[in-house]
Amino acid sequence: MKTIYEQLRSAQIDERLINAFQKNSDIVYTGVIQYLGAQDFVMLTYNDYGIQDGEVYLKISSVKSIETDSYDLASMKDRISFDEMNDLSSNPSFDMPIKMSDSLFDRIVKTLYEEQRVSLIITVEDGKLKYSEGLVKDVRADGLTFLNLNKFDFSKQRMMDFLFDDIHGIEFGGTELQLVQETLAMIKPENHIDDVSVRDTDKFRETIGKLRGTNKAIIIDTNDERKYFYVGQVIAGNANELVMMVVDMNGRFGGYVWIRYDDIKELLLDSDYLRLIHRFVKLNKDAKHFVLPVLNAERAFDDTDNILTHILYQSIKFRKIIRFELADKENFAAFPTNLNLTTGLLTVELLDVDEQTESTTKQIGIESIREMAFDYFKAFLLENQVD
Repeated sequence: MKTIYEQLRSAQIDERLINAFQKNSDIVYTGVIQYLGAQDFVMLTYNDYGIQDGEVYLKISSVKSIETDSYDLASMKDRISFDEMNDLSSNPSFDMPIKMSDSLFDRIVKTLYEEQRVSLIITVEDGKLKYSEGLVKDVRADGLTFLNLNKFDFSKQRMMDFLFDDIHGIEFGGTELQLVQETLAMIKPENHIDDVSVRDTDKFRETIGKLRGTNKAIIIDTNDERKYFYVGQVIAGNANELVMMVVDMNGRFGGYVWIRYDDIKELLLDSDYLRLIHRFVKLNKDAKHFVLPVLNAERAFDDTDNILTHILYQSIKFRKIIRFELADKENFAAFPTNLNLTTGLLTVELLDVDEQTESTTKQIGIESIREMAFDYFKAFLLENQVD
């Protein structure tokens, strides 16, 4: 069996797309080998959508396995080809010329320090990989001092010391890191503000009513145990439901989400993170990177008595995928195919099912729908049979 180094060398020579699986983490890096040393390597990485987005340095000792041929990689190649064919934007690679005689690690640390570039340092804490975002502020013979930034609370900046031997990898040059680079003057303790939020469920409707059409981003935190929240602008709403235009972590258009008020735990109206996202959005709009050319960020929704049924009928008519979150916490993506208002049942065509053992259709009661996400890029790829 080939060693990991031998697999990396073959992949580099053949310019093959690979998956690099790390020890102590479920995070997988997908990309091509840019530089390879005896103990480490640098990959040009692709995001989940097949768009080249930044680079990562990894020590070979931190890699569990390398994959060079799989269904996932074949799907990623399809996405990459589709994106290139449709001229979807990608970020330029990090400008860091490396000579054959250079130590990869030394060159990367030196560049990050001298140019004060934002990066993500990967270490291990309690048996799991830990990711720290910030700036290299000093370099010593055996380690470095790192200013760790906190995008959610600007007051919580702190200096950290890392030994070189404890650093397993470094991410650099990606979209989010470049945006943080451009907003460093903002991410300072003196710019910290206290969160402004609404937790009184009786005030959700009134608050949403005031926000509609203001172009002001808010955060919606749902009343379940999930680890993510929605950031975006409320563009429609009535007494029972609302539609938000979602903004992703890079300050770019992330589709739409429909939510019932009784699915909401908290509305966050102002915070350090929201102000940062507002800045990201402006930078992206100024650079014309806010929305991918194949997506529509200008949909309009009436504040009708039933926005839910309007979205479902539109999805049926134009054969659009919706990701559903149900009251029992079931979560799946599907094509709605029929809506019976008499019975309150929606028929959907499921994705990724084994037609030999599973039904390809499912019926759900529309009253059991808590959330619907739609018109995001992953759905677009699936609708165009790119996965």
